[in-house]
Amino acid sequence: MQVGSFGFPEQQRSKVEKILRLSRRRDYELVAFDETALPDVLLVFGEEALSEPSVSALPADYRRRLVVVSRQKPKEVSLPHIGYPLISSRVIRVLDGIVDRTIDSVPLTDSDAPLAADVSENKKAALSDESRTQETEPDDNALRVLVVDDSAPMRQALADQLMALPMAMQISFAEDGASALSVTDQQHFDLIFLDIMMPGIDGFETCTQLRQKAHIKKTPIIMLSSKTSPLDEVKGIMAGCSTYLTKPIVPDEFQKVIRRVSKWITEYRPERAASQARTN
Repeated sequence: MQVGSFGFPEQQRSKVEKILRLSRRRDYELVAFDETALPDVLLVFGEEALSEPSVSALPADYRRRLVVVSRQKPKEVSLPHIGYPLISSRVIRVLDGIVDRTIDSVPLTDSDAPLAADVSENKKAALSDESRTQETEPDDNALRVLVVDDSAPMRQALADQLMALPMAMQISFAEDGASALSVTDQQHFDLIFLDIMMPGIDGFETCTQLRQKAHIKKTPIIMLSSKTSPLDEVKGIMAGCSTYLTKPIVPDEFQKVIRRVSKWITEYRPERAASQARTN
């Protein structure tokens, strides 16, 4: 998978090259921008670079392959955006999302052949990885998040919202309650999103069993539901959930929920780290 760069300072271009090597889903290669042989995806440094002749002259149907790297979101809201300074997990997540949407949602033309060929070989492996548990990248300082939902679009929607936050993220996925219980035996998480309606063990029972684990007793668990009734809320509280988030995800509501739990996470992480140190 070829990723081109335009307008990047050498230091930042070098950083992008290192970040791409961290991808576990696909093999990304940073290449020089060539108008005669366009890369699969093009990273553009700064919104002002969009008006440069080399970029503005690109075919209209190629614009969905442009990614603006800047501190502020571009005025052209349809363009994918990566916040600056660069965070490894966010860069990889945005690139993976572009490939997934291109394959799943947009018919490919002949000019898209290189991308189609690359993804067709990786798609099964990528989906297989996600169906188990996929980490975005190893990072000791990143916020470790587990998303438990049997819907792939929902997992992607949550990941997109998390990647838009101004902090490093290490996101893992589980498709059902049994997988969530298994992965939490192997890893510690700072935050868990948990769907209610899932095959096998439902979210309420999964939450109850998670709370029985000593290292998860204080971990915020946000339950996901397409609709919440007073009975659901009571069942969720009894099971040990921290709060609810309604599906589909509404960005403003998501931000409010994250703000509500982020302060507590900040206070809890040092306490957890100290506890782990004593255990080890």
